[in-house]
Amino acid sequence: MYSLLVVDDEQYAVEGVMEAIDWKSIGIMAVYGAYSSEEAKNIIRQHDIQVIVCDIEMAEESGLDFLRWMRTEGYFAKLIFLTAHARFDYAKESITLGATEYLMKPVDHDILKDTVAAALKAWQEDEKRESQVQEYEKICAKLSQGELKKLLDSYQDQPELIPEQLQDGLIYRVKEYISQNLEGDLNRETIAGQVFLNAAYLSRLFHKETGEKLSDYILRLRMERAKDLLASTSEKVTSIAQRLGYNNDSYFIKTFRGMVGVTPYEYRKQAHNSRKKEVTL
Repeated sequence: MYSLLVVDDEQYAVEGVMEAIDWKSIGIMAVYGAYSSEEAKNIIRQHDIQVIVCDIEMAEESGLDFLRWMRTEGYFAKLIFLTAHARFDYAKESITLGATEYLMKPVDHDILKDTVAAALKAWQEDEKRESQVQEYEKICAKLSQGELKKLLDSYQDQPELIPEQLQDGLIYRVKEYISQNLEGDLNRETIAGQVFLNAAYLSRLFHKETGEKLSDYILRLRMERAKDLLASTSEKVTSIAQRLGYNNDSYFIKTFRGMVGVTPYEYRKQAHNSRKKEVTL
């Protein structure tokens, strides 16, 4: 059974979200309401909550502080923020803390329902992935590195025969390694070595499991990181390029433009102009 928690210091807002939407139609069977972050904390301690809809501005404690508490205490429900004010600093920090979405009040009920449904799906995918990783770790714990390598070598010519939980665990580890080393020297051989596979075999397995080439996945993540740095820092484009493994500025700019549609300089200008508009709203 999936549960939703609605948090707002205005009673009518909580009741409106709880009562005006058919939550059972998207699999939400229990809906709880809280009128302060303290009340919300007590509910989270007592019940298994998958999705939270929370006002970002509350009198006693802000929604951002509430989300910080959740992460510190090890609660990883998907959180959707509602706010009456379009503030860039709120939006940026909510994303940094791992909020799922940031919606403006008054929110359309259909949009909120769809957003909660998407958040619940994301939670389910996280749970499935965590279960797969745990299975992978159980297998690894039973085998030495040499035995694991020997096991994987036996599937080199037929990757489709690798047990599903082992495949999912390998891909998870590969993605985790890439994410942690985007600003380093990433190549197929180094990545493959992390999971005891040869490079060609890893490429085939990665493409089979994700539908995306390994090189394309790395490129996409690097361009996303570049966009974040361009929008949130004043770091020079040359420095960002080098940080992400591009020693040739021209090639980085050409690659960025091919992926994003504008040059890094144009993207930074657009991001800054957008931020100014949001702050003045």
